[in-house]
Amino acid sequence: MYRKSTLPNGIRLVTEELPYSQAVSLGVWLEVGSRDEAVTENGLSHFLEHMAFKGTGRRSAYDIAREIDQLGGLGNAFTTRETTCFHIKVLEGQLAQAADLLIDLTMHPLCQPEDVERERMVILEEIAAQDDNPEDLVQVHFAREFWRDCPLGRSILGEAEDISRFSREDLLAYRRATYRPDNIVVAAAGKLQHQQLLDLLAPALTDYQNGTPARQREPVTTHPGSYLFTRELEQAHLCLGTRALAAGDERRFIASLLHVILGGNMSSRLFQVIREELGLAYTIYSYLSFFKDTGLLEICAGVSPKNLSALLEAVNGELRRLKAAPVKETELAAAKEYVKSSIILNAEDSEQRMLRMAKNEINFGHYIPLTDIIAGVEKVTAEQVQELARDLCRPENWGMAVLGPVNADLPFGNF
Repeated sequence: MYRKSTLPNGIRLVTEELPYSQAVSLGVWLEVGSRDEAVTENGLSHFLEHMAFKGTGRRSAYDIAREIDQLGGLGNAFTTRETTCFHIKVLEGQLAQAADLLIDLTMHPLCQPEDVERERMVILEEIAAQDDNPEDLVQVHFAREFWRDCPLGRSILGEAEDISRFSREDLLAYRRATYRPDNIVVAAAGKLQHQQLLDLLAPALTDYQNGTPARQREPVTTHPGSYLFTRELEQAHLCLGTRALAAGDERRFIASLLHVILGGNMSSRLFQVIREELGLAYTIYSYLSFFKDTGLLEICAGVSPKNLSALLEAVNGELRRLKAAPVKETELAAAKEYVKSSIILNAEDSEQRMLRMAKNEINFGHYIPLTDIIAGVEKVTAEQVQELARDLCRPENWGMAVLGPVNADLPFGNF
């Protein structure tokens, strides 16, 4: 059963009671991510995520780590372009202790100067690890070029030179500017009672205030084209993409099925043609991202430089084929079964239900039952998939980033 309460200061609590579960997953979500940063603040959202685990007035960094371990649960955090989330999964009888811990580290981080210095080095190592992973790095390059001149294109981790100069005062100033009660969602799913959790959390959350005016997110801009990054590697790594649908777009179910058919699983067209039939690549897949006001459809691959042109020609062909004719009913039915099965299997896990419930609240302001999602998937027709493919697969709207031993003459955009 789903319930929602809003505290006087605007913090929202959304819960889903799962009587059959023995666990509870709890998350504190802030509608703050890398796209909310000014150019001089890039990386601060992620830096603050790290600092939450470095100590509060009541707990040291070791106390936090030890308490999470003693609970036997899974506690962590992540930062995206639009959100920051602190979450934990524990047994039902440990919810009160887990909630106290999670609220404490989220709401009361000290950000001591010596901890800032230590964590700065950790983040610089994280950036270095990303730079050493070409599969990740090509996507960073793609975002930086495709979303150029708008915050969506900036690295979530930030740039090393910026991380090196940020002070404790920079972190606290950014926190004061962006951590607001009206953009905080606390979500919980599992064996719980809504009123009991509300009574437990309200005293710690109700007093949290921030009178700083909310920031307005910058409009999205895109810069289609080819972005080549020469580097001596064994493979060429590429990321192709185009602006897609926002999270609230009514065509989101169509987009999800289009993505699955194109490259979302092992039976997808890209996987079957490029890997199984042509043997051109080991890694080939598509990826679909939804944001508040836009989206991104990506195709990613790693390929031997001698096969790069052939792979791009094959991708061109599959995008042309997707636009040229409606998908077969058997192919569409298989994609629907894949999506529906994924939804139902994820619903078995309290953490996945917590994640989905929080995203629904952030993107729609209300809960969307699983039955409604499955019904939306079922309604999609082959003609709708083709129509959306024609809309999204316009060559002039696509970007392509290639990292590796590459040249400027690559056959892409002929679709």
